[in-house]
Amino acid sequence: MKHEIENGSIVLHPVGDRKKGKEMLKEFDIFREKLDRVIHKCMDKRIVLYGYGYSGKFVGWYAEYYHSMKPDYIITQDMTSNIPYEFELYRESLFDFNYKDVKDAVVWLCIPETEEIRNRLTSHNYVKGQTYFDICEAVYGLDYAKKVNGASAVQPLTFLEYTYGCDFVTRIGTEEFKTVMEGMHPYVTTTPKEILPILDKCHCHPRAGDAIFDFGCGKGSAMLTFLDYGFPKVGGVEYEDGIYGIMEENFRKLKMDPHSGKIECIHGDAARITAELDAYNWFYFFDPFERNIFGNAIQNICESIKRKPRKAYIINILPRYHEVITDTEMFILTNQFDIMSRQRVVDVFVTKQGYEEP
Repeated sequence: MKHEIENGSIVLHPVGDRKKGKEMLKEFDIFREKLDRVIHKCMDKRIVLYGYGYSGKFVGWYAEYYHSMKPDYIITQDMTSNIPYEFELYRESLFDFNYKDVKDAVVWLCIPETEEIRNRLTSHNYVKGQTYFDICEAVYGLDYAKKVNGASAVQPLTFLEYTYGCDFVTRIGTEEFKTVMEGMHPYVTTTPKEILPILDKCHCHPRAGDAIFDFGCGKGSAMLTFLDYGFPKVGGVEYEDGIYGIMEENFRKLKMDPHSGKIECIHGDAARITAELDAYNWFYFFDPFERNIFGNAIQNICESIKRKPRKAYIINILPRYHEVITDTEMFILTNQFDIMSRQRVVDVFVTKQGYEEP
């Protein structure tokens, strides 16, 4: 992604052929603009990222992904043995040292601002809004602490929950499911921070006619990210009654029709989705099923390609049953990589020649 300023406003230009971000979701754009107001004030500065919980990790990723900026120093309060010594993290006492150019850096505060933190920063001549920035406050306003868990608040899906009353982030265990099938996994969300780099590594540049289908789409967070990435059509299937209801409500709260031509939400068994697949050329799996259901879903994709020959892709995250795809002899593995979040391995497959439209 790259950015420009047009008429005094921030305009994001994604990699590829999406023009001036027209396809990007305005709801995500609002979130990005709030972060960008801070980042644009710091483009030529050294950066201290203060707080390396969920928010700090997201802000560090965001700055590099959208603006090619990497924090120069990372301060964390977590110095447990889980963090390897070779990972360059600092304590708050870094401000007390005359170390290199820290005194000339600006601070992105990614944990809730306490009186102790405020006093520490001001005692070292940092000025709020000029040389140090409260990221949670920049995104949510002064009252964010009353409504959001400030330690994990800064990411797009939490912003949608805060602004529109959606429900994306909360985990749901299988013991809470209303409808149960053997081998079902708990619901956990997948964030844009995880999905966007995957699509980039797939060399994915959505064009007119491209459509992506999410097997086990949960509350709809991945579908939103696909729309934001530029896919003109997204679809998904969810079996569990309660989760499916939350997904429909999420789209409605965002003023999106979950059953429009642009969005297709299906309530049912992923192993029984057949003719609907003919409208899609990208298929996305995030470890949703056990082998038998996964195998049936892959077979249905193959049958769809036989009915309607086309170039098609399968993104398979945490690919425990990769041989199910290769055994079809219709797909070839074109990329295999891992993403940092939760150490996920990703396989990317594309149809072999002979199965694509002449």
